[in-house]
Amino acid sequence: MFDPEIHDGDEHVDMFHDAVGGLWPFSHQWMVEASVLKNGVTAFEVYLEKAAQEVIEGWSVTVDGKPGPHLLRLKTPKGFTSPGWKTLVTAHTVLGSAVETPDVEWARDLRHLLTHQNGELRDDEAVEKFRDADAEDTADFPHDAHVGGRVHLGVERVVGVLDNLASVVRHADVAVHAYVWGAKRHTVPLEELHAAKCLDLVAE
Repeated sequence: MFDPEIHDGDEHVDMFHDAVGGLWPFSHQWMVEASVLKNGVTAFEVYLEKAAQEVIEGWSVTVDGKPGPHLLRLKTPKGFTSPGWKTLVTAHTVLGSAVETPDVEWARDLRHLLTHQNGELRDDEAVEKFRDADAEDTADFPHDAHVGGRVHLGVERVVGVLDNLASVVRHADVAVHAYVWGAKRHTVPLEELHAAKCLDLVAE
């Protein structure tokens, strides 16, 4: 315990640092914000996969020269359980919605930075791409983006990213709903999805 009668200077700072294992409040806040952002981007990708899969679910096709019929699923790389990003983008484009917007690309790049570099800005290009001067000015502690430092997040930025993703989901959901429940449910563009290499055939 810090006792002003005994201790001088900044010993209380060192005591607090030791007590929390170096995890200052702003560090904990950053970890929470990074976790929310990463999970939000991942949930967005999971939605795109499930939505596109729901459109083709239940359909089966016969292929010349192959025993059938075959059920359909989104094309998935060997050894993986989910389709790649480009497959999701292409499939939703065929279905009538653009899901690879500039905001989405930026959010996925930021998720990559947080996941694989723990938010570290390793070069000037990263600093330029991810810095938020307005957020830095209003931060609770001095934080100027620099090479070797961590990207600044903040509640406003995190919520903004999630709002952008939600906007894309709302648009994609209209197209998906039309094919699953609406007027287009009997006209799913299977040939177009196949031509775009978005489909795998699975023997029943």
